[in-house]
Amino acid sequence: MTEEIETTREFLQIKSIRTSSNAFVMKLQEGDLILALDGLIINKGYDDLSKELNKIKDKKILTLYRDGVFFNTFVNGSLGVICEHINSNTIPELEKFNPDNYFNQDDLYFQYEVFKNPGKTAILLNTFPTILASLAPPLWMLQSRLWTFFCISLVFYFFLLMISPWLFFIGWILKSWYVGNCQIDILRLFYRMHNYRLSLSFCARTEKEAQEIARQFDDKVDFYYSYLEPVILED
Repeated sequence: MTEEIETTREFLQIKSIRTSSNAFVMKLQEGDLILALDGLIINKGYDDLSKELNKIKDKKILTLYRDGVFFNTFVNGSLGVICEHINSNTIPELEKFNPDNYFNQDDLYFQYEVFKNPGKTAILLNTFPTILASLAPPLWMLQSRLWTFFCISLVFYFFLLMISPWLFFIGWILKSWYVGNCQIDILRLFYRMHNYRLSLSFCARTEKEAQEIARQFDDKVDFYYSYLEPVILED
């Protein structure tokens, strides 16, 4: 009886994504399969799922499947997509899908974004804010390799200090407040300025796990401070 139920599972497949919708921002793609929400298999139509998502007060984790890869992403609100049902028989990997293999309620997950620039090492961005940006913006800029912003900040602090130590102190507080609150947007802007484009967005428990997921999507991707084996380039 169990095997029969498993072979008749149906999942939601994204057929169309509205521009500027949550799904568009989340970098979901047409053809993605929506499998589970917070570890519970979704066995309802998209209209019912959309109503449930709209009632979410805190972020939940959506488990999806794309091109042979299972992955998670945070969701908060309706996706803004058009879905259709697809039978698990058409995709062998889904016949014995167990959400417990890809999601653990007790684990802490972070949202990661992968920025790519053809021919260059990709950048993995953890979108969880760091306290260093609020305490010491220059050190945070050094850690994040924001060389241009770092140099501009040093000039800014230098002129404030030359004018008045009190003005320097006020400037430090204001800049720390701004950088602390906008650090993720600053990083994204810096990457775009250097022709890096957002290609993937998903959540993982560690940076190493995030790199492994990204490598599943693209076996040629490599990162700064990589935990993975170097990419083998073809001659």
